Amino acid sequence: MRRLTTRAPGSCGEWIQGIYRGRPCLVSCPIDLYARVTITDVPQRIELPPKAMDLIDYFLWRYGLSEKVIRRLNIELDSEIPRGKGMASSTADLAALAGALSAFFDMHLDASEIAELCIAVEPSDNIMFPTLNLFNFVDGGVLKTFRHNLQAAIFVIDFKGTVDTVGFKGQRQIYTARDQAKFAGIVETFQRGLGRRNLQTVGNATTKSALLNQKVLEKPYLPLLIDLSSRFGGQGVVIGHSGTVVGILHEPGRLARDDLMRELLKHISADEIESTFERRVVPGGVQLLRNEF
Repeated sequence: MRRLTTRAPGSCGEWIQGIYRGRPCLVSCPIDLYARVTITDVPQRIELPPKAMDLIDYFLWRYGLSEKVIRRLNIELDSEIPRGKGMASSTADLAALAGALSAFFDMHLDASEIAELCIAVEPSDNIMFPTLNLFNFVDGGVLKTFRHNLQAAIFVIDFKGTVDTVGFKGQRQIYTARDQAKFAGIVETFQRGLGRRNLQTVGNATTKSALLNQKVLEKPYLPLLIDLSSRFGGQGVVIGHSGTVVGILHEPGRLARDDLMRELLKHISADEIESTFERRVVPGGVQLLRNEF
């Protein structure tokens, strides 16, 4: 029996997101929460979410395969990524599935080809790329490639509620020419921070992106969290631009999390927070965890 498992990371929203040279784009912030797909060649009834089935259908059409090859398989999907929070849960599902199908059929698809499969189903994050890039999440395509990934930690505060991230129109309808000019500056600052491996400069860019997004999807406590980040050892905030999460970017061991939360809860009710958790920033990409025959 053949057994193959892949995984793809979720994200703490996006490092930055906006309209760049007229095109909607983002840079996902991959973290160590994962979606996993396992394929075995033991036929069983496949029960997957509708979007995953859509990707399988497109995969078969795109590469000229018969539906019969899928009927001979068992495909299982599981994820530890919260849903509807702007944490790339759906894209991680699709990317892990695309990567698993690629490996199972010995196609060796690269990240751009996996992204194409995901985009065919829905607007997608760019967590399938091993290195950071500025990605057109609606039409696909890399607008700018960055030389470095980033090593950092993120304290994630997930506020209650969900957002339909696919139906969310966001910046495409609201951004002005002035907003686009501001975002171009944010991209330059972000790129400079990555190039210098300067977390403070990166955090400056991500915080500006979060503030620019307030007119698109307001987070009432964002100004407070920016202030608390600076007071308790953070380097800035990273948000789900179409979701509910706010992350405090920091160097590992440098954030006074307990003090920050005590101060935050002086201003808001604990009932407004779904959960908090500490995660690591990780490289993107679909990983092959197991391929046994």
